[in-house]
Amino acid sequence: MKVLIVEDDVATRRGLESAIKELGGQTKSVGTAGEANRAIEDFKPEVLVVDVHLPDGDGIEVFRAAAESDPEREGIVITGQASLDSAVEALRAGISDYLLKPLRPAQLEVVFQRLTARRKLQSEVDSLRDELLETGKLGELIGRSESMMKMFDVVRRVARSSAPVLVTGASGTGKEVVARTIHRLSRRSAMPFVAFNCGAISPTLIESELFGHERGSFTGADKKRIGYFEEANGGTLFLDEITEMGSELQVKLLRVLEARTLRRVGSTQELRVDVRLVSATNRDPEEAIREGKLREDLYYRLNVFPIALPPLAARREDIGLLAEHFRKQIEEQEREGVVGWDPSALEMLEKYDWPGNVRELRNVVHRAYVMCEGDTIQPQVVEDLLPAGRPKPSPAPARPTPARPVKKAAGRKRG
Repeated sequence: MKVLIVEDDVATRRGLESAIKELGGQTKSVGTAGEANRAIEDFKPEVLVVDVHLPDGDGIEVFRAAAESDPEREGIVITGQASLDSAVEALRAGISDYLLKPLRPAQLEVVFQRLTARRKLQSEVDSLRDELLETGKLGELIGRSESMMKMFDVVRRVARSSAPVLVTGASGTGKEVVARTIHRLSRRSAMPFVAFNCGAISPTLIESELFGHERGSFTGADKKRIGYFEEANGGTLFLDEITEMGSELQVKLLRVLEARTLRRVGSTQELRVDVRLVSATNRDPEEAIREGKLREDLYYRLNVFPIALPPLAARREDIGLLAEHFRKQIEEQEREGVVGWDPSALEMLEKYDWPGNVRELRNVVHRAYVMCEGDTIQPQVVEDLLPAGRPKPSPAPARPTPARPVKKAAGRKRG
């Protein structure tokens, strides 16, 4: 990381140079605003450490000009004359840290660890953005339809914060995939991602599963257990089918979200937790509130960032892309030499209504792979797998066709 130090006090400047080099930074230091402007052109720093008061100008303005030429640059202010006005001005300029002299090495270490993590995350986001443009994939999310491109943009923006997210959509649309992608793009990506389905556990056990319990707190509790909140500490907790949680437990969940503390079942001790919550439901949340399945106060706490997933039938242009993605995944595991699709087979998939959404498509692709006798999946195989009694929609209007793999001239035949 290239760091430009702009500080008129020679002793402070040398101390900063030494400390930043120990942290792995490549440094250049100057004592005036004029020298800084020239160094920015020549040295091209990624980070500027600037004193507010310089002999010939304002360090915050030096950073502001540097950020105009490269918005990715990071800024750190150091000053011996702190004021509310200069702190606000630094924030407006996009400077991330405001430090008071004399600096302690531990302060700089924390700041540079945070900067390194942020730049690493931004690099991964840039890489995923390039992958999206090239392949139609954002992490585990796949699609080139207009609705999916809009959702990709929302996911990238939401991932930057730690605010709760509520994902809605029909069963099989990929709500957990969205949650995992948000986690991967967030500052918490190095910490645990824990998924919990509220509808898969007996209502009497959900509290113990989420918050943990102490030994002897109920019949069968023969040892202490850490709950999902503690397992996800520092990371992301995904709660699927949130409306299947009982009303009393919803009250306790709301308290944990607001206080950021919890009590294990059978304990009086408050434990602090730092968890980013992503929840999901296949119900209409407002309808669930009217039916008494979801508390209104909890809904507003969960729904800070709403993300609505479209059904697969509403984004037919993504079906071919998804089918080929699943085919590749299965081929990597099975190695049976099924290298692609007959175009007519893909057209049949695109015309089907997919009531089970992406999950149903994945299952059909897997069965088609197993039933395939050659190196490409043929339309007869697909026709035999699609439910005969379910009406299929009329062909959609002309639209760009997803790229399809070229059939190999010679593939291994299977008996």
